[in-house]
Amino acid sequence: MQQYWSNSLAIRQEIQRFESVHPSIYAIYDLIEAIPDPLIQQQIREHVVCIEG
Repeated sequence: MQQYWSNSLAIRQEIQRFESVHPSIYAIYDLIEAIPDPLIQQQIREHVVCIEG
């Protein structure tokens, strides 16, 4: 039962972490659109996806 509560707590903490950074991630994607070079846009998007994961 202790393992269940530990996992449950870890899941809740991860959800809170994601919700706290989610608005900033969307802001980054908006800023990426302002970059004129499509290759650089894509490279930055790939890095952001890694951060999200």
